[in-house]
Amino acid sequence: MGLLIASAAIYMLCLNLPVIIVEQITGFWGNMERAMDDYAALISNPTISAINEWALAYSDKLNVSFATYLFLLLVPGPLTLGLSVIWLRVLRGKEAWADMVFSGFGNFARAVLLWFVRAVFIALWSILLLVPGIIAYYRYSLAIFLLADNPAMPPFQALALSTYYMRQNKGSRFALDLSFLGWLVFTGFVLVGINSGAVFLLENAGVKPTLFVQELVSCICGAFLFAPVYAYRGIAAAEYYHRVICRDPNSFPDTEKPALPKPQK
Repeated sequence: MGLLIASAAIYMLCLNLPVIIVEQITGFWGNMERAMDDYAALISNPTISAINEWALAYSDKLNVSFATYLFLLLVPGPLTLGLSVIWLRVLRGKEAWADMVFSGFGNFARAVLLWFVRAVFIALWSILLLVPGIIAYYRYSLAIFLLADNPAMPPFQALALSTYYMRQNKGSRFALDLSFLGWLVFTGFVLVGINSGAVFLLENAGVKPTLFVQELVSCICGAFLFAPVYAYRGIAAAEYYHRVICRDPNSFPDTEKPALPKPQK
């Protein structure tokens, strides 16, 4: 379990820390902090003209940088693929290491394309209503595992196979995720309490932490607080994947390239 928690923490830190640091360099956090301070002063005596003036003053200053958009396009897919490899190997009783979370970069192009196309499909369904977007999320939820097991598989084939396997299984997978909701909410409250306590202590000591420092502390604490829940959910999702494709986890030797059942026409 220690490996799973460590790899989940590394995954979350690698996804969030670079964005927080880059946006500090670009001045986003400073602009956000000034906007919040100005709004707090404004709200004591709000007028329509003052609110419009505040909105116009910060309309072009509260946008994240192009570097962040590029990072979010190129990095989450390979990182999630690497984490999925760890989950599958641990469940199958194979050796795994925490740095395997970066193994997805060895299949960079497919991982990025799969992540991007999946996100586009989910976003397009979400335009209709929230429920179709949620259904689309679960429809494609096995695609990353399929790519982890079959590195040469085209991303569109992984999405199509995930759609096939999840035809009658989206509800049960939703119920599985729902079982972790209580833990996620509890962990979120703990994180908020830690952040609020730290800010309170620092302010009483005469030190006002900047928004960047607050986000940095929240990111690091959140990664380690949420890692156990995320790791447990990941193993549960990997086990669910095996159940849906009707394969025993112990039937995957290290050298095997899994031959998955073909969809019936």
